[in-house]
Amino acid sequence: MDELRAAQYSRHLMLLKAVVETFPAVPVAAEAFAVLADLQHEAGDAVETVLRYPAVGAWAARCLRGTADPARLAAVALAAARLAGRECLLPVRSQNGWVTLPSVGGFPATGAFELRVGPDGVQADRRPVDGWRSLARIAAGAFTVTVDDLDPHRWPDEGVDLPRLGPSELDVWESRLGEAWDVLAERHWTVRDEVATTVSVLTPIGAPSAQPQSESSREAFGAIALSAPPDGVSLAETFAHETQHVKLYALMDMVPLTVPDSGDRYYAPWRPDPRPAGGLLNGTYAYLGVTGFWRRERETGHPRAEREFAQWREAAYEATQVLLAGNALTPEGVRFTEGMARTLERWIGEPVDAGVLDEARRVRSERRRAWEERNEMSSRAAEGRSPY
Repeated sequence: MDELRAAQYSRHLMLLKAVVETFPAVPVAAEAFAVLADLQHEAGDAVETVLRYPAVGAWAARCLRGTADPARLAAVALAAARLAGRECLLPVRSQNGWVTLPSVGGFPATGAFELRVGPDGVQADRRPVDGWRSLARIAAGAFTVTVDDLDPHRWPDEGVDLPRLGPSELDVWESRLGEAWDVLAERHWTVRDEVATTVSVLTPIGAPSAQPQSESSREAFGAIALSAPPDGVSLAETFAHETQHVKLYALMDMVPLTVPDSGDRYYAPWRPDPRPAGGLLNGTYAYLGVTGFWRRERETGHPRAEREFAQWREAAYEATQVLLAGNALTPEGVRFTEGMARTLERWIGEPVDAGVLDEARRVRSERRRAWEERNEMSSRAAEGRSPY
């Protein structure tokens, strides 16, 4: 995990340098980069904290795609100065009705400002700002995580609802985090340690249904987006699931596990849409984590544990066989997938209640049939033919 974190920090440094070099006509970007370089010698921990921040990586990646403002590098430099307790003055512009400093906080405003941070606080155009709001942090024991419901680049998926949380909602989130941490500490030590090492930000998202929702992003290493967790076990499962994604995204930045996309699409037992090989691999690794989580939860007699374990161990194993039968994996990807398959094959050999196993296989079969019908209809519609 430390190696993956180090590689992601290097990635963020390269992204920032690329932003400056790609946009020479934005002088404030170069000025802000110089501020960060100076601060790095005097307050390296503060600079590293900000540059590691998931929203900084997401913003920089968007810049290089031409969908974000490179001048926001000024806000990154101001955030580092704020954490370091050093004085800094740079121009900033509001976005979505707020001026924000990544990993730190912001205030409601519209327009452009000369923003000064220092020992005396934050000033906009030489006046103290009104309504400053620091980003909330919640804790479970020694584990502390930022709840970011403010940064405009806190989540790369623009189609996701991004609500803000009130104090009472934050109290609920902190309570659920404590419950989840107890679950992880008691039965899932590896997941607990990986979360503690890797996850630094929780981003609240809306749930379009009663089912809890969660996401991870390759561009926001260290962040998990999730809807309000209903209970501690559900949040613990979310950590087990999404940390797998976080790890694999970081690994795939270092080691290609799939060949360039050929256009082939595959059935994923957990998705309604056909998936490319990279997506199927990522989902398989996530459901390996989900299966392992419920395998250990069976010790508690949790009413979902036996069913979830029976369902996902076979679904994930089936996905490994699909991947290994194709030509989309690199040699490293083959080794990686074979490792998953060996673990899942051992778990398939473990005894499960016969009635639960029959029900899990019935659900799997129905899900596959519905997927085939849905995608056959979509294929015919795309070809201009009636899907009936």
